[in-house]
Amino acid sequence: MPTRRSCSFCGNEIEPGTGKMFIRKDGTVFLFCSHKCQSNMLHLGRVPRWTPWTQAFRRAAGRAVAEEAIVAEEAPVAMEPGLATVTIETPKGKDIPADLGDLIDKRLGPDLARGELERFFSGFVGSDTFRTSILGWAKKKHGAKPVTHVDKAEFAAWKDSQEGRRVFKAWLDGQWAQVKGRKREQPEEEAAEAPAPKAKKAKKGT
Repeated sequence: MPTRRSCSFCGNEIEPGTGKMFIRKDGTVFLFCSHKCQSNMLHLGRVPRWTPWTQAFRRAAGRAVAEEAIVAEEAPVAMEPGLATVTIETPKGKDIPADLGDLIDKRLGPDLARGELERFFSGFVGSDTFRTSILGWAKKKHGAKPVTHVDKAEFAAWKDSQEGRRVFKAWLDGQWAQVKGRKREQPEEEAAEAPAPKAKKAKKGT
């Protein structure tokens, strides 16, 4: 079955056999559904979150709230007896999946340093939202067997599932709301610290 991929700029799904792939010298891969998206990101330098016709803009405008509400309803799963002691193996450092790194950079960047990508990923896998989702997913996969350990292979299967993508994107939207708030506060603080203009001295003889 052909792999479904999404556009790196607008977020729309790219039909198999169509689209463009752009690879930078540092190994970063971008996928585009059209020349329009390619020009907006590579030549015009626009950010998807600030471009009205992209999915990232629509999520930031209010859809993220609905997704986070769905995740919050699933929270009781993590409180079941025995789930708190389950060990979960997650990739670290260079082993972080490239598709998750690209999503982090696209929604919280652009052009984040490697250390920033790893910090955001560590924050996600350490969150209650992630633990609740993957343990609930693993419990369904194992059926009647008790879940005591989630290995990296199961993590990879979870992050490729519809549940995993939804939870990860909802968490990113929540982080972007915080980043966006900090960016808005910064100009106000700079304006407050700016010295007031000095009054000009009156010319003699006027």
